[in-house]
Amino acid sequence: MHSPASSQSSFELWNSGPRRVEHGWHRPAPIKQYRKKAAPGEIFAALPGEVLEIILDELRNLHLAPSSTSCATCMMRDLCAAALAARKLLKFARVALYEDIQLVGNDSHIQKKRYKINYGSRMVLLRRTLRANPQIAAIVHNVKVPAPPPQGLPLGEYQNLIASVIMACPNFERLMGPLQNYDHNPNRLFHALSTREKLKEMNWLVQSSPFQRQRRLGSNSTMNMLNQYGSVSAPPPGDLQPHQSTAFLDMHVNWTHLTTLMIHCLPGATLTPTSLIVTALGCLPALQNLYLSHLPHTSFNDSNLLSLPPLKSLSLSHLPGVTSAGLSSFATRYSSRSIRNLAVKHSNLNSLPAMARILSNLVSLETFTFVQSTAPILPEHEMIWLFPYLASPSLRKIHWDVTNQAACANVADGILAKSIAAHGFPSLRTLRTPNDPEGMFQTLCRPTERIEMASDRFRGRSLIGNNSSRPDSPDTMTTRSEVSAGEKQIGQEDFKESNNLHPARRAAQSRLDAARRFPRFFVNVIDEDGTLLEKFGLAGFLGQLDSQVEYCLTPDDGAIDENGGLVEISDLLGDGGEDLNEREGCTGRWNTYGNVVDKKDRDRLMHTERGRWRPVTLI
Repeated sequence: MHSPASSQSSFELWNSGPRRVEHGWHRPAPIKQYRKKAAPGEIFAALPGEVLEIILDELRNLHLAPSSTSCATCMMRDLCAAALAARKLLKFARVALYEDIQLVGNDSHIQKKRYKINYGSRMVLLRRTLRANPQIAAIVHNVKVPAPPPQGLPLGEYQNLIASVIMACPNFERLMGPLQNYDHNPNRLFHALSTREKLKEMNWLVQSSPFQRQRRLGSNSTMNMLNQYGSVSAPPPGDLQPHQSTAFLDMHVNWTHLTTLMIHCLPGATLTPTSLIVTALGCLPALQNLYLSHLPHTSFNDSNLLSLPPLKSLSLSHLPGVTSAGLSSFATRYSSRSIRNLAVKHSNLNSLPAMARILSNLVSLETFTFVQSTAPILPEHEMIWLFPYLASPSLRKIHWDVTNQAACANVADGILAKSIAAHGFPSLRTLRTPNDPEGMFQTLCRPTERIEMASDRFRGRSLIGNNSSRPDSPDTMTTRSEVSAGEKQIGQEDFKESNNLHPARRAAQSRLDAARRFPRFFVNVIDEDGTLLEKFGLAGFLGQLDSQVEYCLTPDDGAIDENGGLVEISDLLGDGGEDLNEREGCTGRWNTYGNVVDKKDRDRLMHTERGRWRPVTLI
């Protein structure tokens, strides 16, 4: 008798029993995985420091961009909030906050009342913070100080307050804000700057010493008596005392990291002996940018020009001691080949052969600025048989302005235009000619849709000078008048510093509109049987289609139309947007307009109305 199990087949017995795989691979049972919740700030802490620096730099740029409606105060407020947001962000936000400090506008009335300080409460608090925290003081590199008060605080106390802030910063590099005159007397501000070994930029606004001013007044009275009988030329400024020259030279000894130096002499001021400037430059091994303005021939001449160290940018403005021969010899020196930007403004460059040697020998030159009341000329009995006569393979931008030019182009304009047309400047991309009466330079450039700006048609007669409609601060009021007086002491009644870009744009736009009336191409519409149905012209333009040169009639950053689009000393003496005269400032609510905020947030966001200051770079 068979059992029930014996009557089943082998397959049925295999399926009825518990299944067990003895050989081969099988998929394991799924395991439930639970993700561990990240701790607060754990993901943010994993970000590298470079990413946080880029975020903070972008935040700073959003506040300080030229098109921004915010200001430096709002920028510092947001950086403070970022420093309190996370512990890891504190380190990088502190660097972004203190590395470049901008104190713009007036102090808060609440702050004045709380600390019982009439002026400079922010600088006093900043000095207290820097002295109490050496680590923070080591971060500070640049400081923008506010403009001096119109009343109350003497100028000496204002300079002493700035000096105390500078002395608290061991790694100080740049002082921004109103320029201070140097009159060769002991001064705490300039002494503090001379002790900063890592200083990178210095602007000298040299004023005559008390002894020189007395001598100048005496010479002026004698001149007035002599002028009754005949014209007598004004004598050069008197020499400095030996201890004054030594003091000026000693200030440059510690500046081994200085890269930018500007020296501008006010009327009646000088720097003597003749070797003083060159000797001072020899103490600056890292110098790259040099700007010299209104130096008498007793301070700077051709021999000093040939003794300059290798530079990247050089600007020579109103230097009667410099000649075409000196500039030509300077360009042939091996140390001059490193120059990338060269500006020659009213410095006796009257020879076209000298200009040709300058452009051909400076192999690294990228920007060339030429401003002069008279155009350079060719020597007698010399003719040009082959073009391009003026050539530079590296030059990318030209600013060409002959200020006292008549209603027609001169010979130098024609030679430069023919040289450009003959491919003498293969790398040229920007051409700015404020005085182009015949439009010969405009015809060489790339066609453009519009040259005139939207506000040009509504502008009246432009005011001559920079910020002439704005009040001057006490420390710059006499300085601007002296600067303008120094620009007029050339001895020419019709002397013109530069041409205005506003009428230049209007004239260029008129030529462009006139050219559009004369089409360059004609379209013939012909029927199937060959009958001419319609004929019309199109594409009226002015310029060369294959040209890569842009015809630029807009000013540089920080410059104005009245100065020909170039940054001048008067622009450095301007307020830079800090003054609120007839301008709307920032009150801290730039991102709350149209939104409903409570009183607590409104008080927290708002601050004293301050202007939107923008830095001005001379070179």
